[in-house]
Amino acid sequence: MKNLVKFTTVIAFMLVTVTSMAREPKLNLLSTGKAKSVVLTMDASINGVQVKLMDSDLNVIYSEKMTKGQFSKKLNLKDLTDGIYYLSADDNMTEYSYTIVLDNNDVKIVAADEEIKPFFRKTNSMIFMNYLNLDKSDLSIKIYDTESRTVFTQEVTDEMIVEKAFNFADAFPGTYTVTVKSAGKTYTEEFVVN
Repeated sequence: MKNLVKFTTVIAFMLVTVTSMAREPKLNLLSTGKAKSVVLTMDASINGVQVKLMDSDLNVIYSEKMTKGQFSKKLNLKDLTDGIYYLSADDNMTEYSYTIVLDNNDVKIVAADEEIKPFFRKTNSMIFMNYLNLDKSDLSIKIYDTESRTVFTQEVTDEMIVEKAFNFADAFPGTYTVTVKSAGKTYTEEFVVN
């Protein structure tokens, strides 16, 4: 029975991973004459996709949340000064980021990155976490209460699929923060206990 549960969990996690890979965005460049623009085409998840365009100082120039379903968003860059800009599309499971360089009338994508984030699912008294740790880097999981006191800590090493369930049924009312640190990056999720 235990092996069946493990097998089912692994298959479910792989299905979520494959589904999220199917929603991978496409970024197309349109540069005709003085019309500099980029078009982001993507399938939005149930939670939607947060699209942001930032300048080299990470000041947000444009931000919009796209709803469920496929969308295409054209971003006109003609009024921006030459320099480096960052475009990100975040669907709560994966963040796609692009580095765009504007030089005279040229628009170039010089870097593209994909960051897989932990997936959190909440119920009335539980929070479930799944994380696809492809490089098997060390992972630190901590939960803090409203007063920033550590109420749970765990170190995970050499695991590709990290699954955790946290039960808050007997917890004191307040806001709890789950933090996951891996490969120099920190992810957080808040959980309110009434």
